[in-house]
Amino acid sequence: MLNGKKSSRKVSNQDINPCLEESDASHKCLDAYNYDKSRCSAYFLRYKNCRKYWVS
Repeated sequence: MLNGKKSSRKVSNQDINPCLEESDASHKCLDAYNYDKSRCSAYFLRYKNCRKYWVS
């Protein structure tokens, strides 16, 4: 039986998501700035570059 905790733990695993640090930083920025995406663009760019590196 799959539950929310199991699937979220899977996404949080560094082996499965090598860009976990960048992802977490993006989420923390959004939380800090009340989800104003314009204030977190540098974090999004880091995550995008990380994903591009690992997927290519």
